[in-house]
Amino acid sequence: MGEIERQVPAGLIEQWAVHLRRQRSRATDTIWLLDNGFTIHDGRNGTPTTDASARVRAEQEAIVAEVSALLDQYDAINLRGALFENS
Repeated sequence: MGEIERQVPAGLIEQWAVHLRRQRSRATDTIWLLDNGFTIHDGRNGTPTTDASARVRAEQEAIVAEVSALLDQYDAINLRGALFENS
């Protein structure tokens, strides 16, 4: 199936980029907290059952990597567009 080209308003794209940056910031904050002694536990009825810190840290690292890749693509497209505008 071929690709369908769609017009997406620039303001909407900017909102997505802001959301991604906030998501990455929250993930890096969580990683920092875990690296500095905070722990996260799975539990039941308020009683911790297992330490989930390693799992959560791995999930946050994946978020940072995926969001950074998307933002790199976004920045590359915008920089390429800016170069064409300044030519």
